[in-house]
Amino acid sequence: MNSAIRKSGAIAAASALMLALAACGSNNNEGASASSEATASATASALASATASSEPTAKPDPVTVSYIAAASQLNYGGIKDLIAKWEAQTGNKVDIQAIQDDQYDNLVKAKLSGGGDIDIFFGAYAKYDVPNQLLEISGEPFESRLNDIALASMKYADGKIYGFPSPMALSSWGAFYNKKVFADLGLTPPKTLDELNQTLEKIKTADKTPIYFAAKDGWTMLQHRNGVNGVIGGEDPTIWDKLNNNQIGWKDIPGFLEQYKQVEEWSKKGYLNKDLLTATYEKQQQMLVKGDAAIIFQGAFVVPELLKIDPAAEIGFFPLPNTDGSQTIALTGATQVYIAKNSKHAEASKDLLRFLSDQAQVQSYLEISPGVSAFKDVDVSDKMPESLKEIQNIVNSGKLSRHGDEAYIVPLPYDDMVAAYSELLAGKITAEEFVKKNDDMFRKNAKIAKIPGF
Repeated sequence: MNSAIRKSGAIAAASALMLALAACGSNNNEGASASSEATASATASALASATASSEPTAKPDPVTVSYIAAASQLNYGGIKDLIAKWEAQTGNKVDIQAIQDDQYDNLVKAKLSGGGDIDIFFGAYAKYDVPNQLLEISGEPFESRLNDIALASMKYADGKIYGFPSPMALSSWGAFYNKKVFADLGLTPPKTLDELNQTLEKIKTADKTPIYFAAKDGWTMLQHRNGVNGVIGGEDPTIWDKLNNNQIGWKDIPGFLEQYKQVEEWSKKGYLNKDLLTATYEKQQQMLVKGDAAIIFQGAFVVPELLKIDPAAEIGFFPLPNTDGSQTIALTGATQVYIAKNSKHAEASKDLLRFLSDQAQVQSYLEISPGVSAFKDVDVSDKMPESLKEIQNIVNSGKLSRHGDEAYIVPLPYDDMVAAYSELLAGKITAEEFVKKNDDMFRKNAKIAKIPGF
């Protein structure tokens, strides 16, 4: 029934009521005045109701939300299609701005500081003046759906939440190996450091490179460090609190020193590639896929790159071994997506990010770009390559630790770390000297950042 029919029906009913009351009044003069007043009141009420019911509920005018992302982030999960789906449902528009990765942080900071037009952007709490620049969104439904590590990563120091979780897969680190090389040599993934060194010796004897480092680009070399931090965090879950409170230094962690003694020995025994200081990330991938190298230390993000080279490549995963064979890996928290506190379209921005983090959209994203989910109600193991399934099995077992760069409050002294790592891999410094350099550079950074207790 359309609105015109509804309106005329209501008016007719009001008129009938008026006539009935008037007729009643003509037969009984006593109380005629009261009847007349009742008639007028009823008629006015019915007409008001009819008019109100005929008018549609007003919808807010469509808005355009700015969505600023690093260019590389827009290549995964069909994220642009998901955003287009939200646009179709709401009538709003999204201005997707793809920024070169190496320029992203500076551009976002400039927009925030200069009061520029900015709604949605990515980052980490350490990069921003959180209470003054980010919109607090505590109490959103996604909180009950996140795994423990992901939820902990979403909470700022004040216990509040200022960002939504992205549907992106979580990262983890460890050893990726060529399964065919291992099978041909009768090897199985090692769990202890002794087993690892025996494995490396057998690979070297077979005239293959046991471990291939890519040190031309510093960040690829430091993925080994992320694996080491997963080991020490698993050995002592309180380690990050102790480091953050300056109760201990890196030199006071036995397992940390032991891991770098291994690296020192690998360099001496020829277990590392001779071109490590000039080797690129791309060459590292090629060497592993071809089977010229047996093991690389990387993040889970390397798997799609390896399978682009050869979709049939047999790649496996194992955590960095330690002395007693207990196996833990570091797992990142969820990638955080923020809304600027001064956003002109805060409600529409929240609606978009609620949509992108709901179960159906996360499932869709990870089916296209498989990986470990931050959400307990999404699991795409059946879509994963074998190496990622092995990581998922470790996650499911609970043998996890927090990612060091998220758990440790002292900023990473990147250039100093790359220099020290290069020296250690090249055999120019000992493990003890490396650990001392590591301790000194973080203490220096803590003082520069004016972190209490340092």
